[in-house]
Amino acid sequence: MLHRRRAPLLAGLAAMSTALVLTMTGPAGAQTGSPPPAAASAPLSAASSSAATPSSADAFAVTGVKVDINGSNPTTVRDQAIREAQAKAWAELYRRLVPGGGNPPRLSDNEIAKLVQGFEIDEEKVSASRYVGAITVRFRPNAVRDALGQSGGAAQYVEPPARPFVILPVTQTDGRTILWQDRTPWRAAWEARQPAASLVPLVVPDGELSDAQAISGEDAVAGNADALARIAQAYKAGGVVVARTDLPVNGPDPARGLTVDVTRYGLDGTRDNQTVQVKSGGTADELLNRAVASVGTQLDDSWRREHTTATGPEQNTLVRVPLTAVNDWVETRKRLSGVNAVTRTNLMSISRSEALITLTYRGAPEQLAQALARQDLGFAQATPATAGYPGAPLPVQSADWQLTLLPRGSGAASAGAVPGSATPMATPMAAPTSLAPSAPIDGTTTMGAPPRNLGTLPAKSAP
Repeated sequence: MLHRRRAPLLAGLAAMSTALVLTMTGPAGAQTGSPPPAAASAPLSAASSSAATPSSADAFAVTGVKVDINGSNPTTVRDQAIREAQAKAWAELYRRLVPGGGNPPRLSDNEIAKLVQGFEIDEEKVSASRYVGAITVRFRPNAVRDALGQSGGAAQYVEPPARPFVILPVTQTDGRTILWQDRTPWRAAWEARQPAASLVPLVVPDGELSDAQAISGEDAVAGNADALARIAQAYKAGGVVVARTDLPVNGPDPARGLTVDVTRYGLDGTRDNQTVQVKSGGTADELLNRAVASVGTQLDDSWRREHTTATGPEQNTLVRVPLTAVNDWVETRKRLSGVNAVTRTNLMSISRSEALITLTYRGAPEQLAQALARQDLGFAQATPATAGYPGAPLPVQSADWQLTLLPRGSGAASAGAVPGSATPMATPMAAPTSLAPSAPIDGTTTMGAPPRNLGTLPAKSAP
């Protein structure tokens, strides 16, 4: 298990060897706690670092877990604190991923430890008999998916984004659209945003020259697909969120509240539009902070509605994909990459008329069919395979299920769970990697050639 500390921990070693605590020198503003009750008279030593801020760009990480443990042995106390932090983080992650929250499955300390990829000590105060700290715990995605439905756990969970989203705070003032030119109060509120229990991880751009060259405020408001793709690629993001609000020249008026127009753009060409209303009250800074939190909550809620899938162990299904044009297979792969229920796609063989793949997924086939329909993919029992033309060979293997491309937008109705606001963009964002051009299969393709093994497709979200 990886273990990276954010600051030196010499205080703990000193307590072990001399039963005294050496006070570490931390950053400006580091606080020293009061002595533990009925314990050693030496104060708690503070170890923290402002140079490394916990990242909120990981939906399987729980940041800032607070622990306060008393004990007689410094080493034992720290180990107990880590175990408690992991248990608290597991409960928080369960509430984040499971619709409706609730209590997580009962797991022992060892079982929880097996789910943990690593942890970081954000800050700590140590004495010979007390440990107070804040710890970030990062979990193994696949192990968590397997554990969510165990021991009476949830039947469904929400698959987080595989990559974070870039958030663009756009301010409109007196007819001007401001994104990079000035550091507006709206942008400052996003830059000051603390890591939160967020399902949709958000990254605030640095605002350097390269960002301004990638996308302008006008491009962001207009939803320019090429510009959105550039800024997403710059931050290795899965999409972009444009959060636009109107502010007076002298700043927000807390007595009038705030309205934020939020548009989430995905690399797969989808977008989701929402309007966030923030109630009046408090100071201008408090109003903006509430607006930032409300936008994050709305994004999480929207993602939950669209990306709920079944828990349980993975299973494999052999699937036949009819092909009529070269681009059919390219488009099928693209749409499969957006199906959260599918954890792996293995290409077994491909010929002129069809491909044979193995889908690895969670849940029942009926649930998989609904998830595939959201990406305009039909999934049904396969009919016996026949030759596509005289003399064409039959597939080497037979499949019980068939996957077909549906016209864009036609699968949403059959899925029955896609919000009306999630609609395809008129011009999809360009993905960081290019796709093969569409071209019909013609006589230049070797007819009757045996299926060829083309290897394994990259896993969509491998931990």
